[in-house]
Amino acid sequence: MARKRNKIRYCYEDYMKNCSAEEKARYRRQFAPLIEILSHAEDDKAVMAMAKDYDSGHGTGMFAEAVHLTVYCIACGKFDCDC
Repeated sequence: MARKRNKIRYCYEDYMKNCSAEEKARYRRQFAPLIEILSHAEDDKAVMAMAKDYDSGHGTGMFAEAVHLTVYCIACGKFDCDC
């Protein structure tokens, strides 16, 4: 049985550790539905599917942000990696 990937959740948690309190609050307000999805989804595949479903019903950018989290660099703590 293949191991299920949880990179999106891991990157979100790492980003929260490395950003300011103001950035955390702003991110949590803006992407609250995605954060809820992350807490319920079993793996990355489920996160993407649930975010896409949410967007289709609400016209938001949760799917785009889930994809954005996949390019977060854990090594340098940035979305626009320069390491």
